[in-house]
This record gives sequence, structure tokens and C-alpha cells, in this order.
Amino acid sequence: MILSTLLLFSLQSGGFDEAIADASALAAKNNFHGAVQLLKDAGVEDSADAAGWTAYGDMTGKWTEFEIGAGRIGGLDAYDAWNDVAWIYEKASSMSGAEDTVWVNWSEAMLNANDVSNSLRTTEKGLVVFPKSANLMLQQGRVLMSVARASVEVGNKEDAAKEFAAAEAAFRNAREAAPKSAAPCLRLGELLWTLYYNSGQKDQAAHDGAIEAFLAGAKRDAAGVDGGMVSNWLGAEGLPVLDILIESQPKVVLNYWYRGSTYYGMGPDHWTNTREDFLKVLELNPDFTNAYYFLADGAMQRGAQLDGEGNATNRERAYSAAAKFWALYLKDFGPTYLQSVKQNQDGDKNAAQTMNWLAGKSTMEDGIILLEWATTADPGFGGAWNNLAFFYRDTGSADKALRAYAKANDLVPEDPQIMNDYAVIYHYYLQTEDSTARELYQKAIARAEAMIENGDVQDGDQERIHTALRDAKNNLRKLDAGIRRNG
Repeated sequence: MILSTLLLFSLQSGGFDEAIADASALAAKNNFHGAVQLLKDAGVEDSADAAGWTAYGDMTGKWTEFEIGAGRIGGLDAYDAWNDVAWIYEKASSMSGAEDTVWVNWSEAMLNANDVSNSLRTTEKGLVVFPKSANLMLQQGRVLMSVARASVEVGNKEDAAKEFAAAEAAFRNAREAAPKSAAPCLRLGELLWTLYYNSGQKDQAAHDGAIEAFLAGAKRDAAGVDGGMVSNWLGAEGLPVLDILIESQPKVVLNYWYRGSTYYGMGPDHWTNTREDFLKVLELNPDFTNAYYFLADGAMQRGAQLDGEGNATNRERAYSAAAKFWALYLKDFGPTYLQSVKQNQDGDKNAAQTMNWLAGKSTMEDGIILLEWATTADPGFGGAWNNLAFFYRDTGSADKALRAYAKANDLVPEDPQIMNDYAVIYHYYLQTEDSTARELYQKAIARAEAMIENGDVQDGDQERIHTALRDAKNNLRKLDAGIRRNG
């Protein structure tokens, strides 16, 4: 009996620091059940320790959320689980030393339990104890937003207007209570932007108020503002906010990413901004190689725009940049991009056509990356195999060139240019299989002559076929003369 009394006295005297630290360490490893059990074993349920009960509620809440996410708790059982969490925070609130976050989390648990009325009442109770708590004001506004949205869904516009107004007042009160915090400004901005959209984008005051609120949050505490959230809410109108975030935190890579993504979404007129921001992303973090996608596609769009304007010089520069950036992107994300384009009918074939075309505007090294991807995306694309073989040949990879030409010849067996180029590998580069080379030259000559004589040469292909005929005759003559030097 004496031991039990001493133990209870120890627990009531706030001996939970070590247990809370150990539980937090388990929670950091996603062992939320173990964290809850550790606090129970430490005797938290027999104590009157506010910190212990608060940690107990926190860990139980995380465990509940984890179990629901894993599908092990669902339906009405999920509501019951959140009610259990709420009960823990309610107990914590009755103890000396309980902080305002207890009421915030208690309210949140009730909201998760779909008990909106009691969630709202909990914030009101908390504000009686902590009348200047910005945390509680924010939670109150958040719950009121939930109530207002529910009223909108059932068509009760009058109640919704009152509830939105009450939520706005709560956020404005929080903004005054926490003059250095960005959070109240952001919540207010989200609310006003919601009102702007609910009005059919006619409420200019809500629009302007939302922009002002987001800007105020960024000016107060740039580190407390998520650039992705700003971009998601405001789109292009969030650019001034992102500008402030970047100016305040010039080394935060994600803010450049969000701004660059915004410019990218605005189209090729903003290509310069898109390029600058994503190049900055790569400068700050070279591992963010998926930035090359936006650079590649952005340059491609810009090239198409310049083409439409008749600006040939800058068009070619844009397409050359696109080729470079696509090669850099496909180097790391080729399989991922292939799966993406396959979602659309003939997407893989169309993308292969694009990469084959861009290879003609790239360096040899980049062209090989583009063409290897194209032949993977569309293995039956004979033209891409032919071009890949040429790129291999001119970069000193004769064996690879031979295999690629063989594939191209199998796919397009009646093309005299492919026959000639296939023979060239044997003749000049590998200097072997002369009989095979001779046979290919002879077939190329016969096929080209027949095409010209029969009028089978398609428009725009005349020069290529005539060149193939001339080259095949010249190469056959050199082969017969034993000449191995190409040129």
C-alpha cells in the first residue's frame, strides 16, 4: 500500500518527461501503438499529469490516423476511435498546466468523429480559458468553415453566409492575436478565395482580400508559407506571393519550383521565366533532374510558338534547347515518361516521332539518348533505328550501328538508303563480310533505279533516293577496288 501511494504521488508530480521522450522516439519510427502502450505502462491513466495526458492523446491520435490509413479501422469504428482520442484530450483539459493545444486537438478529434457541434463548442470552451489563443481562434475558424461548407452542400445559403462570416471573424481575430504568424493570414486568404469562387468569381472584395491576406502572410513569416499551397490556391495570381518568398529565402529550392511551374502553366509567352526558375532549381539542387521535363516541354512549346510567328532563327534555338533538355530528362526518367505517354492512344508512337525529329537538332550524344528512347517506345519505328545507327556510327560505335542498321533493314527492307548505309558499316568500319556489303549495295542500286523509273518516289523524297543511288554505286566501285577509306 505504501509503495502504491508513493508511485501515485510520483506520477502526479509530473514524472512523465522520460516516458514522453521515449514515446516520441517510438512515434518517430511510426511505432504509434508502442508509444501509446509505453505511456500506459508508465501509468499515465492513473495520473493527473497534463503533459502526460496530452502526449497520450497525441500518440493515440497518431496511432488512430495510422490505423485508418492502413485500412485496419474503418466505418463507424473510425468515429469511435476518434471519440476515444477526444476523451483523452478532455481529461487532459481538466488538469493543471494544460495548454491551449489540448483544446485544439480535442476539437480536431471531435471533427474527425463527425461531431461538428461539439468540435465547435470545444473551441469555445478553450477560448474561455485562453481568450487570446490564436491557435484556438484558428481552429474555431476552421470548424466554422466546415460548418459553412456543409450548409452550402444542402443549399442553405443564408446560414452558410453567417458561418463564413463567423469563420472570417475568427481568422481576423487570430491575425491580431498572433501578429508575427503567417498561419492566420493564410487561413483568412483561403476563406476569402473560397468566397470569391462561391460567388462565381464576382466578389472582387473577396478576391482582393484573399490576395492581400496571402501577401501579408508571406511578409510576416516567409518560412511559414508553403509555396505549393499558394500556387494551388491562387494559380498565376500567386506569383507576387512567390516573389516575396523567394526574395526572403533565396536558397529555398521548392519556391523556385512552384514559381517555375506556375509560369510553365501560363504557356510559352512566359518561357523565359520558366527557364530561369527551373535552371535555378537545378543550380540549388542538381538532384532535382525532373525539372528537365518542364524545361524540355517548355522549350518545345516556345519553339512551336516561334514557328507560328515565322521566327526561324529563334525557333531552331528553342528546338535545340528542347532536344538537350529532353535528353537530360530521359536519361533519368525515360521509363517513367514512357509509362506516362502510354496512357494516351498512340502516345508512345507520337512521342517516339517527336524524339526522332528532335535528334536531328541535337548533339550526337544527346541524339543517341533521344533515339534509344524512341526505339524503346516504338520498336517498329524503322526510321528511328536508321537514325540511331547513323548516330552510333558517327560516334565510333560500329558494332552498335551494325545491329541498329540490321533492325532498320528488317523493318524497312525496301529502302535503298538503309541498304547502302547498312553495307557501309561492313565495308568501311568493320571491314568484313564483303560479300554481304556487295549484295546490299547491289540491292540498293536496283531498288533505287526501280523506284525512280516507276515513279515510286514520294514527294520530298527525291533527293534522298537519288543520293542513295549515287552513294551505292560509288561505294560498290570502291569495294570492288579494295578501297576502305570512306570519303
